[in-house]
Amino acid sequence: MDNNHCEVPANFTEIESYVIAEQEEAAEAILQSEKCFFYDTCAFRNHMNIAEPNRIFQYIKQAGGIVVITRGIIMELCSGDNRLWEQHVNYIKKMCQYGLRVLVIYEEDMKKALEICFAGSAEIHTMLSFAVKNAKSKEGAVERTFERNPSLKQELLGNTIRKEGSLMERFFQEVRSNKVSGDNLGEELIAICMHMLSNIPEFSSPKYILLTDDRRAITLLGRTIRDVFRYTGKRSITGITTTKLCWLMVRDEIITTKEQVLEILEGGNTGQNIKVLCSEKYELEPNEKIFGLGEFAKKLISDRGLKVYA
Repeated sequence: MDNNHCEVPANFTEIESYVIAEQEEAAEAILQSEKCFFYDTCAFRNHMNIAEPNRIFQYIKQAGGIVVITRGIIMELCSGDNRLWEQHVNYIKKMCQYGLRVLVIYEEDMKKALEICFAGSAEIHTMLSFAVKNAKSKEGAVERTFERNPSLKQELLGNTIRKEGSLMERFFQEVRSNKVSGDNLGEELIAICMHMLSNIPEFSSPKYILLTDDRRAITLLGRTIRDVFRYTGKRSITGITTTKLCWLMVRDEIITTKEQVLEILEGGNTGQNIKVLCSEKYELEPNEKIFGLGEFAKKLISDRGLKVYA
């Protein structure tokens, strides 16, 4: 593992009372919630810089959602000194105080949710194998792990499905141990987790939502979404960028003014322009367009024919 990455921050006790970290409680929360909002590193850092994030919390709560922060994302947030920043702690505290349930869990904890719904390690390991084959990056943390540990690759992707119970734990632990600066480990493992969780019968669709402002993560997630739909017929996974989140909050009348849009966009945007994948009233397909922040904020409020995709 990179010396600058650690699964358990040195100051984890500062958020311990605000989060759910116990495996069984987390599994029940995932199964019982209508929506699971997974944060990636980029979106978390952008949202924690918003002076008044309560509108985001309101959107999540109205959707019946919980917030999920995986250990891979925690490692990326704490890169450098193995500590959560004051801004990280404050943002998690704000979510909890608003009334949101915030899960901070290991990726392998998803197994507990699957075990409640499915019998036998072999069936769950088949889901893991299928998820890894279809959701991993061609050049990412998982592929790098397999190059270093070919026996693990054979166990997971070979023709014989193992029945012993520790394969999922060993896989995720091994991948996290191969974390290097600048890779997409957090998002890659979230895609695998969402792929597995999509096997659980749900009434709410999509249930598993990645909050992301990372274009690479959107591309990876898009492939996972298509694959899950191809094999299950369900649209159980989606991704929401901050720009799309603003559009959704305007649609739901959580945001009603240009100033409220700007407050959210300026929190994580260092420039004066923003790239948006969108379609306008008479356009038949989305296109990527560049707007000034003020221009886009005004358009969101005034142009109800606008649809934002990312």
